[in-house]
Amino acid sequence: MHCFLRNCVECPNCLTRYLVAFSPYGNGSYLVPAFAGVSDEYILYCSCGRPPVSSRWRCNELKRYAVSKVAHDRGYGTSAEIVPVDHSYGIRRSR
Repeated sequence: MHCFLRNCVECPNCLTRYLVAFSPYGNGSYLVPAFAGVSDEYILYCSCGRPPVSSRWRCNELKRYAVSKVAHDRGYGTSAEIVPVDHSYGIRRSR
């Protein structure tokens, strides 16, 4: 399996994982800096709810994931497509 290592955030409601640098997303979700001109904190607005579900992320809270090519091309995906990577860069399998 060919994959990319990327920082992602995860919607706390639907658990969709989003690649940080790919906003806006094709499903209507978007990730924006929490404060104009400052990029160390972000707000994710996920389209899974009405109004969109929002969550705040600091740079030190971003997690590293192995991202499948399909999810990378889309900019977001499921836990099966975007898998956490541990500190030794081993891929953790989803159960």
